[in-house]
Amino acid sequence: METLALAELPSDSALHRVQTLYLIRHGETEWNVAGRMQGRLDSPLTAQGEAQALAHGQQLSALGGVDQLWVSSAGRTRATVALINQTVAAPMVFADQLLERDCGTWSGKTMPEIKLFDPSGWASRKDDPFLHRPGGGENLVDLQRRFQALLDMQPVPERLGIVSHGVMTRAILGSCLGLDQDTIATVSHPNRLFYRLVVENGRVSVAYFEADRQHPGDGLAHSGEPVLGLAKSLGAGASPREQPLVGQSE
Repeated sequence: METLALAELPSDSALHRVQTLYLIRHGETEWNVAGRMQGRLDSPLTAQGEAQALAHGQQLSALGGVDQLWVSSAGRTRATVALINQTVAAPMVFADQLLERDCGTWSGKTMPEIKLFDPSGWASRKDDPFLHRPGGGENLVDLQRRFQALLDMQPVPERLGIVSHGVMTRAILGSCLGLDQDTIATVSHPNRLFYRLVVENGRVSVAYFEADRQHPGDGLAHSGEPVLGLAKSLGAGASPREQPLVGQSE
């Protein structure tokens, strides 16, 4: 899969209503570290997750901020945006439509536990990660429909930030960029980076910013340099810079 950096804007893209879109995942949580599927359940941000959120806010502010932040109503996204807004200070809209996908009976379980609990379901996920509904929950089509429902009811500002979840932001990227199913399934969104999509003259540029520097006092900071394209889920053998981009638990 190529890392999309610049492309024609699809005719049905949600980006026709926005000039700049930032997609931000919540900071690292205790269950991310443990490898547990969170879905509609929740766990607290770790110290690292709090540092990621603060760093995202500082970088977003340096980029000029946003007119509005749309935020998933989950506890971990609320905690994240509270830290982001220490520097961005943007008005917020909380929306259930931006919640992480429902993982059904898989919620709260680790991947090894899921393989034992639901081996046929685990195999189905590997065969069709786009349409599979984990534990009888939601698939990526369901998430894209939820996002469209939010767009249909909410006025869209020119500069918009969305604070959501790893699988949900993948679905949003698919809707905005017209990605095919295979590409959507392999896009990665680790807690430590956020995406920027900029629309100009009917074309969209895609980049991400990564909190990849230790800040004095053991905090995190962004280098400030955008990386063009989409981060991919990579396996063993990736470079040290790429390796942390391997997908995490939902």
